[in-house]
Amino acid sequence: MVADAQGQFGDEPFLEGAARSGFKVRAPRREELSPWIEEAPLQFLPGRQPLAWPAGRVQGPPRPLEGESWAVVTLPPAGWVRTLLPAWRVTPGAEDLPIFGYTPLFVREGELYWAALPLELNLHWDPKEYDKPSLEADIEATKRALPGNRLLEQLAICAREYGCCNAQNIFYGRWEGAVPISPQCNARCRGCISKQPAGGPPSPQIRLDFTPTVEEIAQLALFHLRRAPDPILSFGQGCEGEPLLQAERAAQAVRLVRAQEGRGTLHMNSNGSLPQKAQLLFEAGLDSMRVSLCSALEESYVAYYQPQHYKFRDVLETIERGRAAGVWISLNLLFVPGLNDTPRELEALIELIQRYGVNMLQLRNLNGDPDWLLAQMARPGEEGIGIPQMIATLRRECPALRLGTQNPPVRP
Repeated sequence: MVADAQGQFGDEPFLEGAARSGFKVRAPRREELSPWIEEAPLQFLPGRQPLAWPAGRVQGPPRPLEGESWAVVTLPPAGWVRTLLPAWRVTPGAEDLPIFGYTPLFVREGELYWAALPLELNLHWDPKEYDKPSLEADIEATKRALPGNRLLEQLAICAREYGCCNAQNIFYGRWEGAVPISPQCNARCRGCISKQPAGGPPSPQIRLDFTPTVEEIAQLALFHLRRAPDPILSFGQGCEGEPLLQAERAAQAVRLVRAQEGRGTLHMNSNGSLPQKAQLLFEAGLDSMRVSLCSALEESYVAYYQPQHYKFRDVLETIERGRAAGVWISLNLLFVPGLNDTPRELEALIELIQRYGVNMLQLRNLNGDPDWLLAQMARPGEEGIGIPQMIATLRRECPALRLGTQNPPVRP
């Protein structure tokens, strides 16, 4: 699928489109493609000329389409995992792309396919359930119910401008709701969506710029847990830094909430960098934690996260402490096709899951301009086995592991 200079989409029936699995450019395999769904928006990218072979002659390096023929990509919604990266030539002067999950598209027998697979199709995360006409009225009604709570101003920005599902759920009064608590972070993730260094790709979100009080946190938590079906209240959102840096404050809020309300799941999305701080939350009554990783190999982890004043072993200790405390522990694996599915990476991930008794693995696309993203990563010494095979191997080797993309409620 390509676009012309006017943005008109079309097929190139005499060409075979290329994709990337990590650093390797190759043709997509049938099992790596799914019929495209309308909930995944299409966009064309001027300055990116797609790579292709003549139809039926997939051999040697592919060539870029000449002239103003631009790549067309899509963005996976929740529940879908990307299997390949787009393959293109960047024209001189083209800028780096914002941090999104660019996914290639292909036409097969007159039908549109994309390089993604469904992993967890949950009604709570169906795109049709968001950006409802009532959103603005729901925001104003929630502000009237909680006058003066500064968290609602941040969440209103996230709900309106970024389409954040967790922020919108606070105003809709349902499911998993967000409570950002930390403007600071102790990692410098290459693909951070809320703060990039000068010269980095543009951040798609604005970070929280204040630290909420214990009372603001507890007030919003109680409000959400008491009115939402299947309620989850999550610390640690894309619009903030690392919530463990506010562990004492969060633990106080958890105790306040649990003294008044036993219903619903209290959850934290974290980099797991501070095990002693995490312990405070486990003892206060936190129900679940999702620990973010891009790899189970220390050298790969450090290259992406660029941790400040913590070590990879601290992350492992947080996982171990959480399981010992009976907390539901998920790993949030930010993955890149062709890098995380190499045999060495997969072996290390399975060993970590089995060693610590991890409850769930959430697969999430590591977003970013593919060229910029790959430039931050070390070349693996082996090729990936493919994302479908990676998922099949995880299911075979870790039969008790839950595979998905979203935090489940673990307390009624």
